[in-house]
Amino acid sequence: MSDAQTAGASLLAVSDLRTWFHTDQGVARAVDGVSFEVRGRETLGIVGESGCGKTVTSLSVLGLLPQPPAKIQEGSSIRFEGEELVGASTKRMRALRGNEISMIFQEPMSSLNPVYKVGDQIGEALRLHRGMNKRASRAEAVRLLTEVGIPEPDRRVDEYPHQLSGGMRQRVMIAMALSCEPQLLIADEPTTALDVTIQAQILELLASLRDSHGMAVLLITHDLGVVAEVCDRVVVMYAGQVVETGTVHEIFQDPQHPYTRGLLDSLPSVDDPGQRLRSIPGTVPNPIAWPHGCRFKDRCSLAGPGCEKPQDLVELGVDRAARCWRVES
Repeated sequence: MSDAQTAGASLLAVSDLRTWFHTDQGVARAVDGVSFEVRGRETLGIVGESGCGKTVTSLSVLGLLPQPPAKIQEGSSIRFEGEELVGASTKRMRALRGNEISMIFQEPMSSLNPVYKVGDQIGEALRLHRGMNKRASRAEAVRLLTEVGIPEPDRRVDEYPHQLSGGMRQRVMIAMALSCEPQLLIADEPTTALDVTIQAQILELLASLRDSHGMAVLLITHDLGVVAEVCDRVVVMYAGQVVETGTVHEIFQDPQHPYTRGLLDSLPSVDDPGQRLRSIPGTVPNPIAWPHGCRFKDRCSLAGPGCEKPQDLVELGVDRAARCWRVES
């Protein structure tokens, strides 16, 4: 076991990540100065609305964005176990993907190749990274399907994705991601398009596998209920920036940024089931023209004169920060 796999040691360190898209309409600064770290054996949640830069951040880590139009700007740093990944060769990134770092993509309905059996798709990584032959990779695929809770794995391994339910497809995606015992699992909206019961099963499965495999998880989601269920620490993103960080307890019990409070206020209350849900007015602004100063000011009920100036993250303690001038005052 490497030092980074031990609990508390830094496994992935992202520093001042700026991923911009050069388009005919202008430069879209989708991720604009994001920093965070994932430690061994922990689950870090990145939360925010659609369009805040969460998925672009995760795809930047794995080098999966088409270049052009995407470009990771100079000064950005993505270090995995101390190794710089920005500028790494295509060969090196292919060796990392699916092996040391794996990813579960958003849509289980469309992420699997419809013309290949699920066993062949799981076995591809095993043959590529572990050098297994077809028979050995099939046997391991059956074992992995068993581990992720798919019934009759000996039969399912030879079926095509359209023959499986959405929940089973997501379990197949998890089996693929775990096939080479990764140190870091990136889960991008792993419960999207699944019903509530299946969502709960998938989250329970991810938590169980994290503990049994001793890996770290970077969970991308817009659902604070999911964050509360499985995460240790939280990064709140808005308009391409980190606006608040903290432990799950700190974020839920004492939110410091108005955007975080808005997200929490939109959750239904168990204590008052008849309460009308509140929403944040407006939408996430266009990344080609982020607002000057605080990027949340046009949607914030607490906006004031201090919001006209660009905001920096204010350190509030260990792993605790918020990007709002009211925090200091």
